[in-house]
Amino acid sequence: MTIGAPNHNPQPDLTLRLGTRGSMLARAQSGWVARQIEARNPGVRVELVIISTSGDQITDKPLHAFGGKGLFTKELEQALLAGSVDFAVHSFKDVPVTMPLVDIAELVIAAVPPREDPTDAWASLKSKSFRDLPAGAKVGTGSLRRRSQILHHRPDLLVEPIRGNIDTRLRKLREGQYDAVVLATAGLKRGGVMDETWMTPIDTADMLPAPGQGALALQCRQDAEVTRRILGSMHDVATAACVELEREIVRQLEGDCHSPIAALATINGDRVLLRSAVGGRDGIPPVAFALSEAPVNEASSAVVAVMNDLQKQGARQRLLA
Repeated sequence: MTIGAPNHNPQPDLTLRLGTRGSMLARAQSGWVARQIEARNPGVRVELVIISTSGDQITDKPLHAFGGKGLFTKELEQALLAGSVDFAVHSFKDVPVTMPLVDIAELVIAAVPPREDPTDAWASLKSKSFRDLPAGAKVGTGSLRRRSQILHHRPDLLVEPIRGNIDTRLRKLREGQYDAVVLATAGLKRGGVMDETWMTPIDTADMLPAPGQGALALQCRQDAEVTRRILGSMHDVATAACVELEREIVRQLEGDCHSPIAALATINGDRVLLRSAVGGRDGIPPVAFALSEAPVNEASSAVVAVMNDLQKQGARQRLLA
């Protein structure tokens, strides 16, 4: 079977239990995956199973103080291992590269669907970008990566933590608690709340996204051969290759939940462009920037070049400081 093509020979009348977080965004993107799988695999039905994660329960403190983004995948992976769900859908940027909170030796990322817009989005009722805000304006983000890049451009802004789901963050913005907030464009689009009258995708020349941002990861048990084959109908080779390059930067930097590391790989024809930005440990500038281009069949050389450049700028040392 060609990966990404409809599977015309699935097990008949099979129901797969899809584990998902209960947030609006998680349910929206899991629902999209469910519909796509059912359309590609006649006879297969997908049932959503809502699972509350630690990341959803901790809403008033920084995640990095409690285990990082892995708190959004921990309970889903535990449910997979326990057999209470057949597969899970994660935002790939939430899947830990290092120090996973669950032993995932028996789990596998079976498919990476085509990527949504990987950029960050500037949401504000007062400005179209960070350039338009007055000195001392308050910008909300829970991301050290975003914080470091905003302060790189505008050290005179107040970049303060914000937690909660998309609706909560946008409500806090409307109430005037912040002059702007930064969110993932993919989340706004998948959640059906993208409003271009006051939400603007940030050009990647100004802010590079998190590794894997905009991509989804479909995870199941290693030994679930039928499930793996069905999920394979969703796989996009180019997206998976780009995300792997981005995550390799984090892996080689030994990044953790504290690490303000950005990376974005894009393929144009037979060439891949890999860009990265790395801030200081607490999201403080200066920011190290690096980029490299290589043939797709030699993509690993782009990682080597980017890492060499980042190392010359002392990126690893600043992550540990």
